[in-house]
Amino acid sequence: MRRGHVVAVTTLTTPPSQIRQQLAKAVPNLKELEATKRFTIVDWYTWMTGYKSTESRSVDSLGLAQFNIQDSKFQREDSPVYDFVVADNLSTFMKYNDERSFMQWLDKTIARMREARGIRVYGFVKHFHSDAFYANLEAMADGIVELDNRQREGSLENVIRVKSMKGVPHPTDWRALRMTKSGLLELPSKRKTINSEHR
Repeated sequence: MRRGHVVAVTTLTTPPSQIRQQLAKAVPNLKELEATKRFTIVDWYTWMTGYKSTESRSVDSLGLAQFNIQDSKFQREDSPVYDFVVADNLSTFMKYNDERSFMQWLDKTIARMREARGIRVYGFVKHFHSDAFYANLEAMADGIVELDNRQREGSLENVIRVKSMKGVPHPTDWRALRMTKSGLLELPSKRKTINSEHR
C-alpha cells in the first residue's frame, strides 16, 4: 500500500476494526487509501456475530449456496483490479460446509483468479483438513508458504519457510520472524535458520 498498490484484505477471524488498527501502525494514511478505493476490507467476519456489516463488501453467510450469490459480483468485477488480495483463514468455511463442496468452490475461485492481475494469498490452518485437501491445494497453488511456532532454547519462535514455489528456485529452510514494538512480524535481514533438532 505504501508503494501505491491496490490492496484488499478479506477477514474471517478478525473484526474489521482490528484489521484497520493493525494496518494503521504500518500505513499512516490508511483512511485516505480507503477513501480513494486503494484499500478495501472484504468482511466475511461480522455475520458470525449476528450483526449487519457496515463494510462496502461483506456477506451474510459462509454457507456456500448463499455465499456464492453474494460474493460472485466481487469476484467477477472488483477483485481483478487489486494488485494484492489476502484472506486470513479460509479454513473457517469448513465450519459451515462439507470439505468436498468447499474444495470445488476453491478450485473454481483459484481458476478464476488466475486471470486477474497481482497476487492472491489464501490462509489455511494446518491439521484442520484432510490430507487429500492439502494435496489438492498444493497442486493448485503457485506457491506454499508455511508459518509455524517452533521451540528454540526453551522458548517459542515464530518461523516461516517457502515449502514450494513453482518454476522458481528457492530455499526451503525455516527462518525466524521477529516481533516489532508495534506488534508486527518481520523477517530480519540477517539470515537465521531453525535447525531440524529444534523443530
